[in-house]
Amino acid sequence: MSLRVVRPVLALVPEDDGVLLQRVAAGDVHALGVAFDRFHRDVYAVLARLRGTRLDLDDLVQTAFLALPRAAHNYDPAASARSFVIGVAIQHARRERRSLVRRWRLWQARTHEVDVPEAVVDPEQHASDREDLAALESAMAGLSHAQREVIILHEVQGLKGDEVAAALGVPINTVWTRLHHARNSLRATLDARGAR
Repeated sequence: MSLRVVRPVLALVPEDDGVLLQRVAAGDVHALGVAFDRFHRDVYAVLARLRGTRLDLDDLVQTAFLALPRAAHNYDPAASARSFVIGVAIQHARRERRSLVRRWRLWQARTHEVDVPEAVVDPEQHASDREDLAALESAMAGLSHAQREVIILHEVQGLKGDEVAAALGVPINTVWTRLHHARNSLRATLDARGAR
């Protein structure tokens, strides 16, 4: 009996994100699946924070990736593929938001769970943390949508300024201006409420 060497399917997956997006643009369904596997967590996290609710979020992420093959024709290989995919998802979400504005009012309905063992939980600290979280959510809701986008992408998701600019399709100076105003607004609102 002879043994055959079978090449793994993963060898067909390009390591380079730029090549991957070029294959997506060419209509390669397998490449689209790989792009989903690589970037869906980032897209999901950004859209969840921008939407403020998980209502239909899985569908939004799926349809954002279905829009990727058409959008990938505009991808510049010199740019970050991650930022590009997040930008496509944000644009998709913006279009949906215009038609479903009422869903954006659910920002404060979002719930948060902290995975802390019960034996370690200090009830006073837990209550204080929940009050601070409620104050932060309220302060975030008071920001303009553009300011919320840059705060979430830069401060929460950890994208660099140029990546945020690429994702949102705006100049880098616009990112820094929005971030400056958003931080000042958040700080003023939280200080007024006495939050930590």
